[in-house]
Amino acid sequence: MSFRFTGKQAVRIAGCAVFCLLVCVLAFWNRALILEPVRGLLLDHWSAEDARRTIQENYLGERFRGKYELLSLNGGFARLEGRTRYHDVQLLNNGMLADVNLRMADTRAFSDNLDRFRRDLEKMGIPFLFVMAPYKVPTEENLLPPGGRDTLNAIADQALSELAERQVPFLDLRQEMSRTAEQVEKYFYRTDHHWNAEGAFLAYRRIMEALQARFPETKTTYTDPSLWEKSVLPDWWLGSHGREVGPLYAGLDDLDLLLPSFETEMSRYSLGVWTLKGDFRQACIREWLLEYQDYFGLDHFLRYIGGGYPVTLHRNRDAENPLRLTLLRDSFALPVECFLSTEIASLDVVDPRLYDTMTEMDYITLNPPDMVILMICPGMLHGEYRDYYTDFGAGKVPDAAGETDLGSLTVSGGAEDSAYLELPARLEPGKSYVLTADQVQVLSGAPDGADLALYRGEELADQTVFDIDYGNRFGFRWGFRIPEDAGAGEEYRLRLYAGVSGATAGTALDYQGLRLREYTLEPRQESGE
Repeated sequence: MSFRFTGKQAVRIAGCAVFCLLVCVLAFWNRALILEPVRGLLLDHWSAEDARRTIQENYLGERFRGKYELLSLNGGFARLEGRTRYHDVQLLNNGMLADVNLRMADTRAFSDNLDRFRRDLEKMGIPFLFVMAPYKVPTEENLLPPGGRDTLNAIADQALSELAERQVPFLDLRQEMSRTAEQVEKYFYRTDHHWNAEGAFLAYRRIMEALQARFPETKTTYTDPSLWEKSVLPDWWLGSHGREVGPLYAGLDDLDLLLPSFETEMSRYSLGVWTLKGDFRQACIREWLLEYQDYFGLDHFLRYIGGGYPVTLHRNRDAENPLRLTLLRDSFALPVECFLSTEIASLDVVDPRLYDTMTEMDYITLNPPDMVILMICPGMLHGEYRDYYTDFGAGKVPDAAGETDLGSLTVSGGAEDSAYLELPARLEPGKSYVLTADQVQVLSGAPDGADLALYRGEELADQTVFDIDYGNRFGFRWGFRIPEDAGAGEEYRLRLYAGVSGATAGTALDYQGLRLREYTLEPRQESGE
């Protein structure tokens, strides 16, 4: 009896053989992951549940040697089998990866509270715009394999319909960026859920047009694509979906980068990151992500900004639009905020998933902008993240409870790395404060910024950095809040540094016209009240 196999069957058999051999090799190579807990169980040092949990954690964690090689080979085998779904990642008919078959979500709480948020802002004279970032499954062309269900676009449609009924202004970027398969392939990465640089640039252009519609004097100087240089690193990285299935399942992604061909000078400060001052590339680009190929260990989408931060401050003294914007966002906004920073003098970016110092409305009340924009993708209205975008807090124009004139203070760094002065001001629990200065004069050195910090005892509780050039033109302002539950033993103190904390040696700053205003804010209300 003879057996004959087709070419496809032979490839599958060879793949199975290689896969089984690799499993055996990895089992021997990682034998310590199971021997240790089994030995503990036999010696009665561990319970059966402890041994089971430890084995599971060992095989799912970083201790498992060859984890990513096995994942990649398994993904290649799944592709040979013709599987269109693997590790909860869907392979679309055009070869791109996406999230599908998710459960439908109720968006009424989001719509109701966003309507309340918008009305509270309007009472304060601050206009609002909601921007719906696109999802990479087309809205008008079916790329789903049999059994696939597009839930996130349905969630977006439902939310926008509810916002339209409540007359909440919104911009639906899906109409131009994810309506057809051609648009999705142009503006999105194949293995990641985010848009590429070209997609983010189009979003920036549409947001600038929306600002121009609201503020007719707004100039859109740099929205012309010809003013930007594009570079591409071919087959450079794996996106969020690709890291779940490996490169053999859907291939690798090119990494694109858009940089201005015009001169720029700006600064960017993120909580926990020193002021980054210089041109666009120095302020906004994480250079080392353009140098390393680590498919499973690095997220190269973060090449703009470098990661998620609770608050990021962009300052551009020379921007043609002296606007103050507050952008509430998810990760889609990382490249968009960088593009906007070339046009807007002051851009405060808050990520509600990470920011817990006070409510978003409190932040806006103490640091009032000319406009507030919320931009998120439909995925933020589903699952674990939706609560972060449901309630931003209540607010109204605050009542000033008092003002302390602190005059002028000089802080000299000398030979120390972290020279500072503590302000002679008593800070009360539950109170909110705004610290302002008329001018900050550099007496010596070349500090990147002026660092102000709020300490609880010896622990850093909050912090900001002033761009000195920007502040001397548009003013210095920092709003912060003392928690209501601050105990008697938790004394809060303000510090002014001679530059940026940790880099003040040889620098000296003169803070002129310092004032500390105390405010009473609206207490936080729960959703639905």
